[in-house]
Amino acid sequence: MKPLFRLFGAAMLIASSALQIQPAAAQKVLTIATDATFPPFESIDSSGKVVGYDVELMQAVCDAAKLKCNIINAAWEGMIPGLIAGKYDALISQLTVTEARRKILAFSDIYDRPVFRFVAKQGATYEFTPEGLKGKTIAVQTGTPMDAFVTKTFPQADIKRYTSGSAPYLELASGRAELHMSYEAQITHAFLKSEDGKGFGLLGPRYTGKDAPEFGEGVAIAINKRNVELVKSVNEGLAKLRENGALAALNAKYFGTN
Repeated sequence: MKPLFRLFGAAMLIASSALQIQPAAAQKVLTIATDATFPPFESIDSSGKVVGYDVELMQAVCDAAKLKCNIINAAWEGMIPGLIAGKYDALISQLTVTEARRKILAFSDIYDRPVFRFVAKQGATYEFTPEGLKGKTIAVQTGTPMDAFVTKTFPQADIKRYTSGSAPYLELASGRAELHMSYEAQITHAFLKSEDGKGFGLLGPRYTGKDAPEFGEGVAIAINKRNVELVKSVNEGLAKLRENGALAALNAKYFGTN
C-alpha cells in the first residue's frame, strides 16, 4: 500500500502546484476597442497593426497597472453599445467626457483637454454664426462632440455626417464640403501635414469644453459602469505614467508638447 500512498501524495502535490500558478496564468485578457480612423491618435499601419497615440498610451497604462490588454479596431458607432453589452472591457478613442456619457459609462481620470477647430481652404472667410454658416457644407464624424456642436450651433448649415474619422477629409479635399470640424491636433498632424492638406488651414475660434458643453470635460478611457475595479486599476496606471514622465514623453513624441 505504501507505493499507492506515495503516488496519491505525488498527485496531490502536482495538483496543489497547478492551483498555485493558475491565477497568474489565467489572468483575463482585456479587450480594448478603438476606432482606428483618427490619426495620429489611432489608425492602421501598412502591416495592418493598430497604432497611434491612444494605442501607445493604453498599452503603457496596461503595463503600468499589470493588466493584459488586447487593443483592437472597432467601428465607431458600435463601440459604446459594445462596451455596455460587455463585448469590450474599455474604449480608448479620444472619447470626450460629457454629462450624457457619464450617465451610461464610467471614465478614467482625464488625460487630455483638446481644442476643437474648423479647417477649410486657405483664404476662405466665414462668419462663425448661425447666419454666417447658413447653407455652408460642414463635414463631421457622426456621433462626436463636433457633430453635436455644429448641429446645435449652426442649424441652417448643410451638415454631412460620416461614420469614420477620416472620411470628412476626403470630402473636404474633393470640394464636396467647405468646412470640417475636428480636434486641432488631429487636423494639424493628420491632414495639414499631408499632401491632401496642402492649400487648407485652420480658421475660426479655438473651442474647448469651457465654450460649449458638447465638447465635454476632456478626454478619458471609457469603462463599463459595473467594472469599478478596472476603473481603479486604469487610474493607477495613468498616475504612474504622469509620475514617471511617460505621459509627457508620449505627448512630446506625437505633438512636440508635454
